[in-house]
Amino acid sequence: MKRRWLGYIGIGILFGVVDFFYLHLLARLPWEEIFAHNPLGQTVRWVVQCIVLNLGFWLVPVIPAALREARVSRSSVRSAIASLVIWCTGIVAYYLTNAAQLGLLGVPGREELHISNRNSPLYWENWVSVLRGDVLGGIVEYITVAVVGGAIVGLGVSAIYLHCNKTPQVAKVSS
Repeated sequence: MKRRWLGYIGIGILFGVVDFFYLHLLARLPWEEIFAHNPLGQTVRWVVQCIVLNLGFWLVPVIPAALREARVSRSSVRSAIASLVIWCTGIVAYYLTNAAQLGLLGVPGREELHISNRNSPLYWENWVSVLRGDVLGGIVEYITVAVVGGAIVGLGVSAIYLHCNKTPQVAKVSS
C-alpha cells in the first residue's frame, strides 16, 4: 500500500476525532443571540450552521486529497476512492471517539458507562447496547452517505482538475 493511502486513512482518523469535538463546539454557540428570532434570521442561521459550518467542514479534508490524487494518478476514480476512504474512516473514528468519551471522560446522564462503574452488574450489558445501537448503528447509518458523498465529491473535484490541467498531446511528425 502506498504511503499516500495510509496518509488518507490518517487524515480520516484525525478528521473524525476533530469533527466529534467540533460539533460539540457548534452546539454550544449562542445561535439565538447571533441571529434574529425572525424567520429570515432563522433561515440565515440554518444556512450558516448546517451548510457552511457543517458541510463545509466535511469538505476541508477531501478536496485537497482529491486534488492530490488527481494530480498524482491522473484518475478520477482514484480521487473518488481517496475521498470516500477519508470520509468512511472519519465516520468510524467519530463513533469510536464517542465511545471513548463515554467510557473514559464520562458524559453527564450516562455515568453508568464510565470506566469507574465497571464493577456494576449491568456495566457490560450497557456497553453492549451502546456499541450495537449508538456506535455500530451510527456507523452503518452514515457510511452510505460517506461512500456516495465521498465518491461524488472526489469525482467532481478531480474531473474539474483534470479538465483544467489536460496534458497537451504531442503531434507525431511524419516524414
